Amino acid sequence: MPRERAWIMGETVLPLVEPDLVGVWRKNVWWFGFRWPFSMVLFSWVTVASTLAPEFHLDRYLLTMLAGFFGLVIGAHYIDITASKDKYLPYFPKMNRRAIRTVGVLAVLAGMAVGVYMSLLYSLWFLVFVILGGFFALFYPIEKPKWLHTYPGFGIAWGFMPVLASYYIQGTRIDLLGVGLAVFLGITVVEMHHMAVLTNEKEYGTELTKNARLLLKIHRTAAYSIGLLLLISRLV
Repeated sequence: MPRERAWIMGETVLPLVEPDLVGVWRKNVWWFGFRWPFSMVLFSWVTVASTLAPEFHLDRYLLTMLAGFFGLVIGAHYIDITASKDKYLPYFPKMNRRAIRTVGVLAVLAGMAVGVYMSLLYSLWFLVFVILGGFFALFYPIEKPKWLHTYPGFGIAWGFMPVLASYYIQGTRIDLLGVGLAVFLGITVVEMHHMAVLTNEKEYGTELTKNARLLLKIHRTAAYSIGLLLLISRLV
């Protein structure tokens, strides 16, 4: 079995349960926790929403990215790793669950603090997004309430809400374009999530997981490309 498709621990070969449990990402649980391939897709969609808003303010965009980095990239992902201990423990047997969970919770609070600061600067209505975003980041990974840890819940927490919040903070208003964009990208992240699920080698055959990884690469390339091009169009 190729090295990029399996973990080898002694004589034991572990099938991959996540598409990013490969290469440099598998070296350390703290590094893996950033989930960079997927986090960069999130940042790409945030960039798309920010740049397609009626106005574009670089300072608001950077603060939005900072809040998302703390709250979702670090916070939600670290909490998820500890909540899914049976899933990841075979790959990171020495991980300190308590330390990772503590950093995750503190990161969510830091992201919310950035959001509160943005609310005070630009619009108090943004607090609605801050509160909902903090709720999703803290409770989606632990599957409470149950409805949140579903495909619709994922679409709302990782697509619809971040996109709408990013769109709103630029011009402090919401229109049909913003709502339509949030709905579309909310559905798109569910599609990405399902492709990631299909890469689980414990559950699916080699041909299916191989095709799912290819589709994920195409999806990521599209997200990175459009986000970068739209950002450049706003900066030049």
